[in-house]
Amino acid sequence: MNNFQFSDINFLAVLTAWIIHIIMNLLWFRPGLFGNQWSQLTGKEMKPDNKWLIPGILGHLSMVFVLVILIKLTGSTNGVNGLIIGLLTWIGFIVPMEIGEVVWEKIPARLCLIRVGNQLFAIAVSGFILGAWQ
Repeated sequence: MNNFQFSDINFLAVLTAWIIHIIMNLLWFRPGLFGNQWSQLTGKEMKPDNKWLIPGILGHLSMVFVLVILIKLTGSTNGVNGLIIGLLTWIGFIVPMEIGEVVWEKIPARLCLIRVGNQLFAIAVSGFILGAWQ
């Protein structure tokens, strides 16, 4: 392992990746993209419960912050490497969790694809930003 220090983190890059990650999630679930399909598959309206907004936003920050730490620990120094680390975390952590939802909670496969697709793009773009903006 390298000599990672928290002072090595570009916090402006983390802030930017965090905001873009949230925006990408909001856009993904717009009615014109996948919001209507999500509503049909879940039987729910696209109205978040306000009490969960702050934990949700902090969850996005946590994901981006852990991603930058992984990028730093692997010694990645460019956008492509950051994107690869993002893809690896997606396939190693997010996809298995979502497949578990299909198996155990019996959510429709289409809903799973909408959710993993959302995270694929958001985490890949975040990884690219964090890797490129050292």
